[in-house]
Amino acid sequence: MNFVARRRFAFALIVVIACAQLAGNAFAQSAQGPDLSYTYTNNSPAYPAGDGPMIVFSSKNSVFVRNGSSKPLANLAQSDGFKSFTSDSDLDDALLAKADLLVIINAYDRDEYKNFPAMTPPSAFSDEEIERVRKWVEGGGNLLVLADHAPLGGGSSKLAEAFGFTFLNGHVAETKSADAGYSHVIINFTPENGLAANTPVTDGSMGRKPIEHFFAFGGQAFIPASGAISLLTIPDGWSAIFTYRIFEEMKSAPRIDASGMSQGSILEYGKGRIGMFGEAGGFTAQTSPEGKFGFNTVEGAENPEFILSLLRWLAHYQPKG
Repeated sequence: MNFVARRRFAFALIVVIACAQLAGNAFAQSAQGPDLSYTYTNNSPAYPAGDGPMIVFSSKNSVFVRNGSSKPLANLAQSDGFKSFTSDSDLDDALLAKADLLVIINAYDRDEYKNFPAMTPPSAFSDEEIERVRKWVEGGGNLLVLADHAPLGGGSSKLAEAFGFTFLNGHVAETKSADAGYSHVIINFTPENGLAANTPVTDGSMGRKPIEHFFAFGGQAFIPASGAISLLTIPDGWSAIFTYRIFEEMKSAPRIDASGMSQGSILEYGKGRIGMFGEAGGFTAQTSPEGKFGFNTVEGAENPEFILSLLRWLAHYQPKG
């Protein structure tokens, strides 16, 4: 997005924020949880078992991580030789020193988010934590942020902003479905539908097969940082809807065109690397009263290939030969 386009978007965003009303309750995550029956057979791991880089999952202000929903992602990473553990501590130097890759998923302030418009949620992290993480990445640390639909990912907005990303929060939905009053939020990303094929994550450079498919189960759109590569670009005909109450306010909530924005990007930042994604469901295996969703479904069955390639890229993996 060039300077003029950014200025125009910023103006539109100000208008949206000005007219946005506070929404009601968020989607609860208490009714869903990890599908621990899911297994993935990795026939070509990057590292010997337990000998790869250390992934730290931060559970600070994350219901998603605390209820175990990140466990299938951790298991998938471990199948590739990565080590991992979960920490509820602040993002301090002691924690960062243990991490080769820091993973933050759906961090948000459960008590305060209702007091803010959907576009401007409160940060789940202090300014000091954010600056500490920024310097850590700049010096060679690696960061993966999964920030879902409002309010679940909104607490990471300020963290994302420190690296030049602009979260829209709310929800991304197909415009024609929103006009009709129902929510169509899943996107089947393919090379013909927003998936970037010629990137180090998707072109086979990481020792996995070239990526042809990533299935997203809903989330938000964002504007990538300057220099970032959008792996998952929102197709034409999709909108960003600024509300916590997507079903109740589908037609009435403020919205803007999200076509051409991103739902997943990567960035080289100093000596470190960043993966920024506006969707979490496609990165794990979940169960809910409505059934399964994530990479434990037929639609999402190819997502692990994408995820493993992404984790390898974030870890600066170099395939042998």
